[in-house]
Amino acid sequence: MVRYYIAYPILFDCNLRCSYCFHHERFYSNYTKHQSFTIDQYKTFRDTHLLPAEEILIHFHGGEPFIDTNTNTICTFIRCTEIERFDFLTNGLQKQENYARILPYKDRIHRVGFTFHRKMISHIPDLVKRYEENVMFLHENGVPVYVKELLIHSDRELIKENKRKWKALGIPFKIQDFKGYDRGKDLHEMKEYDAEDWYLVDFDYKKCNDTCTCMRGYKTILIGGHTLGGKVLACFEDMKIVGDIAKNEFNPNYEVRRVKDGVEVRGVPPVYYYDKVFREKGTYKPKGCGND
Repeated sequence: MVRYYIAYPILFDCNLRCSYCFHHERFYSNYTKHQSFTIDQYKTFRDTHLLPAEEILIHFHGGEPFIDTNTNTICTFIRCTEIERFDFLTNGLQKQENYARILPYKDRIHRVGFTFHRKMISHIPDLVKRYEENVMFLHENGVPVYVKELLIHSDRELIKENKRKWKALGIPFKIQDFKGYDRGKDLHEMKEYDAEDWYLVDFDYKKCNDTCTCMRGYKTILIGGHTLGGKVLACFEDMKIVGDIAKNEFNPNYEVRRVKDGVEVRGVPPVYYYDKVFREKGTYKPKGCGND
């Protein structure tokens, strides 16, 4: 049986709005729109195309999962489903009562990752304190958590010190490579990496072979919300459409392969999604000036 990693859309909304976020442009246009499919349609899609499955792991993508509106969406989804497990990634700065709302479902939580956005909050003691209290709150309530930082080369020693602090508290710490400020396209920071930097990058973020997946050992299913309207993709880098939630369509015969100039989805017809943001072959083209 297959293990599935499903990216499920939530609102493009976040209190940090980091300049290096993939959704930076949409945050600054205040662009929010609910997905154009229902939970029942998702369940029909799941039951038709994915079962039986060894595991279905849901990762909520698009914005900060623990802001009020997204927490409401997520808790509704959890209540209305039965077999899924859940993977979260948060900036750690939301109200503690919003984190508490997932405690009744902690037996279905795979993990909650807390990204420490050093460039955004390390100089603001109140935000650092709130972040640390929220990490410990879930940890002390029996939820699997980890702390994560993006590896900015100039901050390497501070990141190593942070890793030592959290490990002493019994909290796993992951270091992720940082691909740059233009949706991971400029690779400016990675050009500064030396052997120690690459050694520090956690295994979870290292691509060890030609096959690419969002989580090692899982088949990736990316559900588009907002303008994508429930279309199913295998990869956001090569946006071939492999299914549609609302139409209950799915072609599982895809494989994502690493190629010289990025990644390529193979095994399915070259049907792409296009809009004013995603250009040639459905791949994002940075606008340059003003896009930071």
